[in-house]
Amino acid sequence: MKNILVINLTRFGDQLQSQAAINVLAEPDTGEQCRIGLVCLPNFASSANLLNNLHLVRPLPKDSFLSRLEKNWPEAAAALWQWREELWRDFKPDMVCNLTPTVPGRLLGRFLAGEAPLTGFGLNELGFGVNSSWAAFFQGSSRRRSVCPFNLADLFRAVAGRSRGRTGDMRLRMPSGGLSAALEVVLDEGARRAGEETRGFAAFQLGASEERRRWPAEYFAALGDGLWRHKRLLPLLLGSAEESRLAVDYAAASKSPSLDLTGRTSLEDLALLMGRVRLLVSNDTGTMHLAAGLGLPVLGIFLATAQVWDTGPCLPGCCSLEPGLACHPCSFGTECRHSLRCRWAIPPAKALELCLGFLETGRWPETKQPERGEEEQSDQEKERPRVWLSFLDEFFFMNLRSLSGHEHALRTLWFREQRLFLRQFLDRDPQKPFVYAPPQEKSLLPPQEKALLSAEISDLLAQLGLLLELGRMLRVNPLPRIRESFISAIRKLSTAFDRSPRLISLGLLWQTELQEQGDELEKAMLCIEQYHSLISSLLQRVSQ
Repeated sequence: MKNILVINLTRFGDQLQSQAAINVLAEPDTGEQCRIGLVCLPNFASSANLLNNLHLVRPLPKDSFLSRLEKNWPEAAAALWQWREELWRDFKPDMVCNLTPTVPGRLLGRFLAGEAPLTGFGLNELGFGVNSSWAAFFQGSSRRRSVCPFNLADLFRAVAGRSRGRTGDMRLRMPSGGLSAALEVVLDEGARRAGEETRGFAAFQLGASEERRRWPAEYFAALGDGLWRHKRLLPLLLGSAEESRLAVDYAAASKSPSLDLTGRTSLEDLALLMGRVRLLVSNDTGTMHLAAGLGLPVLGIFLATAQVWDTGPCLPGCCSLEPGLACHPCSFGTECRHSLRCRWAIPPAKALELCLGFLETGRWPETKQPERGEEEQSDQEKERPRVWLSFLDEFFFMNLRSLSGHEHALRTLWFREQRLFLRQFLDRDPQKPFVYAPPQEKSLLPPQEKALLSAEISDLLAQLGLLLELGRMLRVNPLPRIRESFISAIRKLSTAFDRSPRLISLGLLWQTELQEQGDELEKAMLCIEQYHSLISSLLQRVSQ
């Protein structure tokens, strides 16, 4: 029996999305049985009980370490050492898999691994980051929004070492027992006050991590009114105690019954509620991922920095809405120049149309598409909300299909192109030359986009060729001026990647990987050759 210790120091939603990674570690392709332990933040230790295949959960008491560190650092170090010794007595790891890309996460991984292998986001003996290609892509793409075409759950799974073959099951564990007696009373009284015609519940998660990521409470109220009017579903308003003001705003705008549960549900009650409602309508939150993990149909709403392609619900058959604005999704740390216009860009009528269609037929309805081409559409037609249906593709990755006529939009087509070549490139053997196997189907990118992409790729290819030539010269004659030219060419290429709106995801990966290989010329040259092979293949594809 092998012990694998997983480190995940992320928040509630991200922790739930690591279920697939935990499952593939627990059931490796070798058939060897493994026990999985989890180190997590203390405030999310209870949510770890919703994850399957865990033998042990050990919270990291970071607050006590930090408080001791301010007073007496040797005492803090001794406490950390003692904590590790207690962990090792209960669960000595044969391998540590770190799913946290931060420096503290890497340091903790190295510390807890001891002599055991450290995978995922690693750290070598000199203190430099060590990543698989998938981990490097994960870290690089997290710096920019709108560049990642893969769901976070799939990235976690790939970082854990399984990017091919069968999928890791993403189902969560429903708590045993039933709702608390107090909450049962609240539900019964709420249904009684609403009237005998109540036919069930719909759940609304009103809050989100930021104000700009929240669909307006009055929009939720309009949706709730419609569900009550057409289906007699009583809306249950979910959220923390700090979000109770949103329930007040909802009630002020609503014309029909609802039940305010903000601040009144434990984590177990929240999970059990998912088995009592017909569907959940939610902003991009941990509650959304909880519902999807428990098999509840979800209508997710993605605003501002939230992007359905990478943080959408991990359940086939879920529906997601996002604004049809050119600026969506926006980048982290940037100030909106459009007065948070995206918050009001998804009308309640659209959400109601989708919910009613699903409740009546069990399928999310497709939206009638504009009859005119994109270049002939009005601004209103171009900015219609994007509607996505989640499904598993042939590689068992979460994927999206447009229900709103955006399947042939440039953004969608380019994400599909990236999924084709990135999956191959990230799965490559870093110690061997890379040979790209082009897909049989032709690229669906329009000619004008192919021409722009071809120009960018040609420029990158020329710079990679120069870099290879300088590297060959450096092998033969390591003069300082050749070394300086080599380093300068690397910087120029990184800048060129940065300026490419279409290949920025590959550029972020390039910067991360080359930095890891930069201590040895031969490793750096192999990395450059691999990128040269990929870029050459992409040029051939867009030139067809």
